[in-house]
Parts: sequence; C-alpha cells; structure tokens
Amino acid sequence: MDKTLFYFIVFFISLNSYCQIKDTINLAEVKVLTTNKKIKHLKTKGNHSSLAGNLIKSIISRIDDIPSGNLTSIKFFFNSSVLFFVKDDYKAEYKNVEMGLLIYDAKEDGTPGEILTDKIIRFTLHSNHNEAIELDLRPLYLNTSKSMFFGIELFNKQTGKDFKIMTYRNKENSKLLYLKHWKNEDWNLFDYPCGIKMDLGIIMTN
Repeated sequence: MDKTLFYFIVFFISLNSYCQIKDTINLAEVKVLTTNKKIKHLKTKGNHSSLAGNLIKSIISRIDDIPSGNLTSIKFFFNSSVLFFVKDDYKAEYKNVEMGLLIYDAKEDGTPGEILTDKIIRFTLHSNHNEAIELDLRPLYLNTSKSMFFGIELFNKQTGKDFKIMTYRNKENSKLLYLKHWKNEDWNLFDYPCGIKMDLGIIMTN
C-alpha cells in the first residue's frame, strides 16, 4: 500500500474516533472558577416541593426573564426533605443514577423548542448525595435567550424511587414543567403549578 494512502487512512480513522469521543461530555460536580466578569445568579422561587417516580424519563422546566449573557453554571437540587424537620421516607431507596443535562429554547407560546445541547452531557447523582449539584456550563459556549428550559434525562429506567428532584410550587404559572415518559417521546405538560428548583449562573455581557 502506498505510504501516503496509508497515513491518510490512519489519520481519517483517528479523526473519526476523536469526533465520536467528543459527542459525549462527562461532567462531574464542579466548583465554578472565579472570573473577573460579573456573574448574575437567577434562582427559581416558590414553596418547596419535589417529584419522584419510575415513569419519568426526562424533565425540564422553563425560566423566564433571563438577562443577556453567557451561561456559566446551573445548580439542581436532589434527595432532600421538603422541610428540614420532615423525615425523608425514600432515603433508603435512592441509587446512583446516570443523568444527562438538557437545555432547550422556548417557543413564543412558552412550550419547549429546539434542543441546544448537541452533545450527550452526562453526570452522576450518587445515592448518598443530597442538596445541590452544580455544573459548569462554560465549555458549552451558550448564549442566553429570554426564556429557556433546563432539566435532566435518565439513561436507564428507574426500579423504584431511585432519586428525588426538588421543585417549587408556583401558583402564578402552571405551565413551567414538562415531562417525557419511557413510552412516549413527546413532551407532556405537567399540569400542576410547579417548576424545578434551580440556580442559573450567567456571565453578563451588558
């Protein structure tokens, strides 16, 4: 075989393998590094609540009135009691769960639009973890829109109440949260006034 052709084939195979590897990003819980630019934190508000159940495949929630900037971090909350003095009866059932981060834009009518995460972004929720998991979003290089959806997807079906995601009841808007079930790939409005408890970090551009 001609050496030039051989090197070209090796280069092509290596490049193809590299591209496949880059299709998946594994994110661990990280601390966002300090920056000289101003970071604004946008927190969802309401009364504490939670969701759990083995029908859930994916869950996303909309945040409105997002200022112009670049996404720098997001914080989700898991496996904690709704009230600190209330015992968590499901704690013994929690398992290690592989999750993917979901970010969607919002249509004019407030429903989920196009997905903005073009790669599989994985992180692990450990069974003994409670409270917050903070993910560094800067490697995604995403600009904000006025309204966006954020959430998680599961890679495997739950065998029970494998985890609990913390939410907020929001009586002012009952159309914030959408679910996907394992038997249905369409987003379904969760017709109850609540949204995911989140803390969104934004590097301001103005």
